[in-house]
Amino acid sequence: MLYDLFICHASEDKDSFVRPLAELLQKENVEVWYDEFSLKLGDSIRRSIDKGLSQSRFGVVVISPSFLKKEWTQYELDGLTEKEISGKEKVILPIWHSIEYKSVLNYSPSLANKKAALSKNGLKNIVKEIMGVIHPQGSPLISARDMLIDWGVTPPVVTDEYWIDVIEASNRANSFGALIPENSIWGRWSFPLPPKNRDAKDRGERLAWTSMQLAWTEKADSIPISPLTNPNELLDFIYLEPGLFETCLTFPNFTAEYAPQLTIRGFEGDLEEVFEKEYQISINEGRKRREENSNYGSALTLNGKSPECEDTWALRHEEFGHYQPKHIAYEYFHGGMFGPRVTPYEEFEHLIWLLSSKSKWLPERIHKYLHAGMIETLSWTWGELGPSDKGGNWKTNGALAENLYACARNKKAFSWKKGLIDDCKNRIQFSIKELGLSESIDFLFDKFVSEEMSQKWIESRKRIEKKR
Repeated sequence: MLYDLFICHASEDKDSFVRPLAELLQKENVEVWYDEFSLKLGDSIRRSIDKGLSQSRFGVVVISPSFLKKEWTQYELDGLTEKEISGKEKVILPIWHSIEYKSVLNYSPSLANKKAALSKNGLKNIVKEIMGVIHPQGSPLISARDMLIDWGVTPPVVTDEYWIDVIEASNRANSFGALIPENSIWGRWSFPLPPKNRDAKDRGERLAWTSMQLAWTEKADSIPISPLTNPNELLDFIYLEPGLFETCLTFPNFTAEYAPQLTIRGFEGDLEEVFEKEYQISINEGRKRREENSNYGSALTLNGKSPECEDTWALRHEEFGHYQPKHIAYEYFHGGMFGPRVTPYEEFEHLIWLLSSKSKWLPERIHKYLHAGMIETLSWTWGELGPSDKGGNWKTNGALAENLYACARNKKAFSWKKGLIDDCKNRIQFSIKELGLSESIDFLFDKFVSEEMSQKWIESRKRIEKKR
């Protein structure tokens, strides 16, 4: 931990001055190294003081008649003096407590030469003077730090390297657009930050939101949070991460992309009102387009007409907005075209998840529609280089996909041969590990075979080739 201030003092001055000063500084969100706050039973006093001295930005030195008589205070003052000399920056902030200039001059001419705060002017004035040095007005970092504290986050002092990461992250581009280098954009569960204004308070607000967003995006990746996550677990994540729930309310369309399961009626939690509002807006826009005989989105629907709502909100509609099942399945697992990848999994994992008991929290009609959409899609196959970077290096890797393409191209009948079975079972085993499924490989393989996924893939591929 790093500290803003180290308080160097004599024990005789604790009750009358030092303890009340330390408590007032804490109320100002100042990290104070003060022996009554920082020393614990059994701690080495010398080592703890050395640590406090080395990890504090400034040292408040309470100079009093008692201070001048102590050996420990001289030890601490020597440490602060050495830190100031080596760093060539102001470190020592003297306070004269019940002492006159002549006494300080006789003790240390260099210390007497420093402008000092006077205890007789009152604690509030002294705290104000200290804050003017350690928290200069117009500092975006201080503004950001104070905002984070208000949100219940405890950040390090502003000299910590953590803030370099925050500043760098605040300059990342929004993750919505095409062909942007990955290291310059935000990933999953990121939202637009406040604008880059020059005002210190506004800049501080952007840094504070950057700090909170860094925390929840990292946590979303580590859990991970995805369209496969149970809604109760997902809502807990949103509620518990500082600032995230408020951000979800501000950007409901972004939230719906990351968490399509929460757009299902009954699953929204405290987002229900804002989701329903966006859904009704989408319904009204869809109605207007159909009245105008617009062809907008008609290629994606079952009836060839403009859909009744945007696909983002289709799970709230009784007929899924009349979108084709394969489009609903794609949108559910992948979100919009130009945005961060909302799932950490490959398409085959999504298919196996739907075949497993882990997806049973989905309402039956939605589960059925997503399942139908996955059957229609061609993207669940894996190639030779599919999951190899995650350990998919079995000998038959890619054999099934190669055989499916050959059957579609040469119009051959498909049959499960030994190498194809081995490839598929290995891929299922990989999925079980990735998703933490409870079913056995044989159970999920039998379900996969009973769905005739391979035969249906070939039929779909042939239809595409015929249209070409």
